[in-house]
Amino acid sequence: MTVLLSSRSLARGLFHQNDDNDKNNYHSCIITHSGTTLYPTKLEEAPTEESSDDDEYESVERQQQQLQQQQQRTNNNNLLPLIDDCSELDHTRRVAIATSHGFDYDKEQGVQSILEALTPHEKQHMSDENMPLRHYRADKGNLPQAIRKIKATIQWRQDFNVEDIKRCFRDRNNPDLPIEKQKELNHLAEVIAKENETGKIYCRGYDKEGRAILYLTPGRENSQCEIDNMRHLVYHLERAIACTRHKSGRQKVCIVIGYQGFRIANAPPMSVVKHTLLILQGHYPERMFRAYIADPPMVFRGFWKVIKHFIDPATLDKIAFCTGEEGKALLERDFDTNTTEKQAGGQKELRKFCSREFLFDTPHHCTFDEDSSLKK
Repeated sequence: MTVLLSSRSLARGLFHQNDDNDKNNYHSCIITHSGTTLYPTKLEEAPTEESSDDDEYESVERQQQQLQQQQQRTNNNNLLPLIDDCSELDHTRRVAIATSHGFDYDKEQGVQSILEALTPHEKQHMSDENMPLRHYRADKGNLPQAIRKIKATIQWRQDFNVEDIKRCFRDRNNPDLPIEKQKELNHLAEVIAKENETGKIYCRGYDKEGRAILYLTPGRENSQCEIDNMRHLVYHLERAIACTRHKSGRQKVCIVIGYQGFRIANAPPMSVVKHTLLILQGHYPERMFRAYIADPPMVFRGFWKVIKHFIDPATLDKIAFCTGEEGKALLERDFDTNTTEKQAGGQKELRKFCSREFLFDTPHHCTFDEDSSLKK
């Protein structure tokens, strides 16, 4: 098992010393792997009258960052150890591809080189400690490209407000956050809830190794707004990752694409397809274990001939068309078909999906209809 601990075991932050003689005295602190922190849990006092507008803005930013760090540590307290979710065959293929392109594939050295190339600010905004390893693997030893792409992804996560998208349902009414931030999170929650009304994307259940299953049903598309569509997609990708991490310690998810009600008329515009692939391939590398396209209709085949040219060959290898007896056998091999939906080979009638229950009432690290005893 390969687990990169160097960036997880120690993380740097700030705390405010409550000293009557020095109201703005900040000190370095260490956040340990166990979640211990040296700064107080209460947020800083409001800026003094002498503070400038810039100081006030920076103070609010620090408060938000501290709260996010505290919540992240709380969420991580009961997580299972990370599992390296790549097989020896995956590793062998990467080494062969790297060698064929003139690269030396050394993941330990590669990860270290990526970390050295990141600024402290970029390291602070990594999605998790294994982000450099995933990018190095995805680029098959091409270190300059892996560095360029991870930097682009870290910047994209900030520009696209991924952390706010992840927590918008949980923190939309958090009294510890400024009113303006609560309003922003409420707006995001409303946007995602509107996109999710038809149940076109959601997480339900796990494969036999504990990877969350993310169901996509293009026939239920209900929106023409590309940016809101992408926010909705990112929310569910992050949620599937969180569910997998909490359930099994793995890092990849399964995607099941069902085509009930699909018509070529409701096929997404090519700009949406390209944007979706950019996010999946560019910003979530090594996150998909396998995509199962279940019983695609004839009308889909023409659409597929167009979009497959935009898909990376390594990603294409992870896409399985599940039709006939072979498709059924694959689904039964990977899933417990007593708990999956019909398009994933399900043998039982499951409770109908309820969007509001899933988004507003179910913990972020749990799939829909997950056993309540597992939601703690």
